[in-house]
Amino acid sequence: MRKGSLLMGILVLSLGAYSQELGLEEILKRVETNNPEIRVKELDVKIKEKGKKKAFRNLILPPVTIESENDWETAKNEGFGFEKIEATIPLFQGGKMMNTYKKSKSELELSKAEKILAVYSWQEAGVDAYFSTLNYKKQREITDLTIAALQKQRNRLSGLYKENKMIAKSEVLKVEADLENNRALNFENAQKERASKEVLMQLLGYDLDRQVTLEEFNTVNYLNSLGDIKKVKNPKDTTLGKKESLMVDLAEYDLKITKADLYPVVYIKPSHRFKEENLDTNKYETVNEGRVELGITYTFAWGATLDSVDQSEYKLDQARIMYDNNIQGIELDMRNKLGEIESLAGQSEAQKKRLELLRENLKIDNLRYDNELVTTFDYLNSVNQLRTAEEDYYKLQRTLVLAVIEYENLYK
Repeated sequence: MRKGSLLMGILVLSLGAYSQELGLEEILKRVETNNPEIRVKELDVKIKEKGKKKAFRNLILPPVTIESENDWETAKNEGFGFEKIEATIPLFQGGKMMNTYKKSKSELELSKAEKILAVYSWQEAGVDAYFSTLNYKKQREITDLTIAALQKQRNRLSGLYKENKMIAKSEVLKVEADLENNRALNFENAQKERASKEVLMQLLGYDLDRQVTLEEFNTVNYLNSLGDIKKVKNPKDTTLGKKESLMVDLAEYDLKITKADLYPVVYIKPSHRFKEENLDTNKYETVNEGRVELGITYTFAWGATLDSVDQSEYKLDQARIMYDNNIQGIELDMRNKLGEIESLAGQSEAQKKRLELLRENLKIDNLRYDNELVTTFDYLNSVNQLRTAEEDYYKLQRTLVLAVIEYENLYK
């Protein structure tokens, strides 16, 4: 066996010893639940949920202080025990605590929206790797058939040349050159197929050497499985629209929280003192005395608070401008996306028929080439047409699937 054939065999075996079948539907589901970045986004949602709960507790539960503070000698003589317990209940804070809680709710919703967008981003990468792997596999199969045909032609011409049948040596050398070119091309195809497959495994959270075989994609079955794609009339109701709205909400809450610093804080402080130091005897006596205090605090920040308010107002203006602009962009995209899906579906069906014709043509040209009815140049031209058509077909399918995923994830 030639060294080149041995190397190619190793590459093919590394690609072909698959066990688990993997289709597009499984890939999309796997990306949604097992991709590392998606898991990070899920944890971010959990973090925001905890933030919301914390803000709610801060809103309804006042901070409680239990106090016992003595020097070492007093603690040694009198013992250690609680002297005082008190709770500070805010009556008015300019709405700071309430708006902080509302902001935490919007942050949670924004985190959920960003998770959806992250799923789409990684599904896009998974779809790209899936179709790239299928394409390189198909390219390798086409080149394998081409190599087999060229080997037959090389052997036939070489035999005629050696038997002095008036075959020029240059004809043998041209076929030899074409043969080596296709062998080199298949090394490249095999390597790219393996690399694309490993990228896909990484996206799915699998071991890079996991043995899988990818199912061929069927455009008709895929579109039939989708059913009628729901049309969204209002861009504000889409995932992207809701995300943009939440950005405005957050800016509004930031402004309200900043403005709260312009007002004094009014609070009530119930407390109970268990014991206190007698200043005459310097000993601690039990008192069990309860009281309720009403307090007001205000911090004068020398105009810094007003500057902070101005900054927050500018940021809110920015958010509103971006919202109006982005909503218009979403509406424009929505108008085109369904038409794009329909167009891609039609193009894909037409390209599929073209492929079937070119595959049949290559079968015929294989027979004609074996029987010396076409030249090597014409035969390789048929091969290259099929290669290009196969690649274009996978690109169309990829674009179609991504268009559907984008619409389903972003515009639903």
